[in-house]
Amino acid sequence: MHDQKSNRRGILLMIGGSAFFAGNDAFSKLVLTGQGLPPSQMMAVRGLIAALLLITLMAWRGELRQLRHVVDGRTMLRSWSEATGTYIFMTALAVMSIADAAAVVQITPLLTVAAAVMLLGSPFGWQRWLALAIGMLGVGLIIKPGASSFDPVAILPVITALLMTLRDFITGRIGRHVPSLVITFGTALCGMALGLAGAAFEEWKPLDLHTLLLILGGSCTLILGNGLTIAAFRGTDPAVIAPFRYTAVVCAVFLSAILFGMVPDLVSVAGMALIVAAGIYTVRDNDRPRLDPPRRAGAAEVKSGAA
Repeated sequence: MHDQKSNRRGILLMIGGSAFFAGNDAFSKLVLTGQGLPPSQMMAVRGLIAALLLITLMAWRGELRQLRHVVDGRTMLRSWSEATGTYIFMTALAVMSIADAAAVVQITPLLTVAAAVMLLGSPFGWQRWLALAIGMLGVGLIIKPGASSFDPVAILPVITALLMTLRDFITGRIGRHVPSLVITFGTALCGMALGLAGAAFEEWKPLDLHTLLLILGGSCTLILGNGLTIAAFRGTDPAVIAPFRYTAVVCAVFLSAILFGMVPDLVSVAGMALIVAAGIYTVRDNDRPRLDPPRRAGAAEVKSGAA
């Protein structure tokens, strides 16, 4: 049992973490569109700053010895999947509003549950399939395939969501002996490496103090977002806490309108609502305790379909 005080704390932490993630997207778009930096340069510089900040935090927490786990197979696969997804997402942000891009990526929890069904044989009733279909319909309303306003770049957040699904699937299989900061550090290193590799294809620009401060803000909000969301789930009920991750969509809409004057149209708002509703239902249903089917006296054993 989780007491109400712990759950309230977890809800506030999740709301804060989601807000920082939305802030990170805003900093990224300011750098990409306002300062005109290519995604590879921003990824490289932000990865370097984040890595230095994380090293400092790990030294303070006495976790530097755990850095050897950065090269573990699962940790590296998770880091590369997240870094690649982030790079693709940054490319989309240069064109899309942060509200639309962030909302599309929120189908990740839906895809993660679907992946658990296909790969692990987890129970998945028709209600969950319906929720997944509704979530994908919401994505379609946002990216508008076939419409005159459709931009192929809008497909990129969908690819990001697929990579984040892989990330989440692997995260659950990383041993608890690996600290969260070490996992985040691995992602920062991979992001920096991808950015440096992209320098061969994109022209980098000189950095001024204003741009560096924006990238620093992005690095700090990214670390804070990760830290708060991880802390939100500790000692709390996931079924209560997880739905509040969709606060990121509300924050993204607000920041997109205030900072960039990009207000989503009614069709996109409807798509966001469908994604959020489907995601909340799936997350809560996934954490609902399941009861074994009743047994009849003298009847054969009923085998559960769960893995």
